[in-house]
Amino acid sequence: MTSGILPIKDLLRGLRTGMTAGRVAIEPLSRDFPSPLRDVVDGLDVIATRLEATTSRLAHSILDDGATSQKGHGWTLQTLANHPHGATVFAQLAYGALGAAYMRFADQPALVSETLAAQAFKSAMDATSMDRSELPAELLLQLKSAEVIRSAPFTLPSAQKDHSAILAYTAFVILLCAERDSESEDTDLLDLCCDTAPLIARKFCFQPDERSALRTAIADCARLI
Repeated sequence: MTSGILPIKDLLRGLRTGMTAGRVAIEPLSRDFPSPLRDVVDGLDVIATRLEATTSRLAHSILDDGATSQKGHGWTLQTLANHPHGATVFAQLAYGALGAAYMRFADQPALVSETLAAQAFKSAMDATSMDRSELPAELLLQLKSAEVIRSAPFTLPSAQKDHSAILAYTAFVILLCAERDSESEDTDLLDLCCDTAPLIARKFCFQPDERSALRTAIADCARLI
């Protein structure tokens, strides 16, 4: 899978999410529609359901190569930085981990962009080419700057969403910095990282001039995991 596929995956997922959100939003209103209009809405709903199923199968069976889900492969920032397709693998990891972490802190759904995640990783790699010890802090800042976690259709941007996104980014970066064996379950580790992420969020504004202190804080939290 090449990074050029990532925008297509984002488009398909956004399309599915938008259709689902639209059906949920209109369902209470459609009960009061006159019969002819209600029949039209029902017909559109059938079409949307079929299209959603088709795009879901396409995104999973054709566009996902399964590299990130291979049992026994514990991805870390170090292995990603050394991987020839690290940005693409990182994006796929981000889609699953950031979505799960975000829902730990928020009560509204959101979208995770693999395209923006890959771009954030590449930018962080470029910025730390002379000193990879800066990569965790730089990556966290890049994820925030790129707004990899975005508002879902029919939801409004909010301070709560932004704060939940910061916590999710922080937990994800801690996860990738934690030492673990290849058989460790990332789901359990992610829960622990979500528990420690607020310790960092309470102390920082996630500004560029905090890179050095962020690096230390992330390393300290990763050692606790």
